[in-house]
Amino acid sequence: MSSAIKIEKTPETWKKFEETELTHSSFHHLWAIHELLKQNGYARSSDVSKNLNISRGSASITLRKLKEKGYIEEDQNKFYHLTEVAQKLINATLVNRRAFKKFFNEILGIDPEVALEDACKIEHLISLETAENLIKFLEFFTSNESGMKKYFEGFKEYQKKCTTECDVCETECIFDHDIEKSE
Repeated sequence: MSSAIKIEKTPETWKKFEETELTHSSFHHLWAIHELLKQNGYARSSDVSKNLNISRGSASITLRKLKEKGYIEEDQNKFYHLTEVAQKLINATLVNRRAFKKFFNEILGIDPEVALEDACKIEHLISLETAENLIKFLEFFTSNESGMKKYFEGFKEYQKKCTTECDVCETECIFDHDIEKSE
């Protein structure tokens, strides 16, 4: 019998994914406005749709929802501006993205493009507590505190050895076979 840890499957856990304040798409609309304001000094609905490579109608629907939720404001010239709440959210998400990209690339050795893609997938879904502790871990792990450089080098050289006593893989080892990517 395997000593693998059983994953609790509670409705509350998976439902929390749906409870995030913004969808991934909505966040990218805010991000597009942020980038357009930096680049051009203004952001219109048509600019957002071009930036995201989506239809104007699709952009308008999401932008209207973001406006109703208080993340953006529209002036008399139909230019969008981020509210203070949206700007704080963008800043926090950028920190999360950079921290996860650094963790995936520099600590785990993941290809930089894959690290960025994976960081983008989770950047706005994690809690503040997780983000703060990840940053703390990165700082500590990459420091020379308590000989961390030695541990870091040891980690890079470590070769995973599958055993039946693994407490992560429940039914079969993820390292034992190739997982096909769905395109």
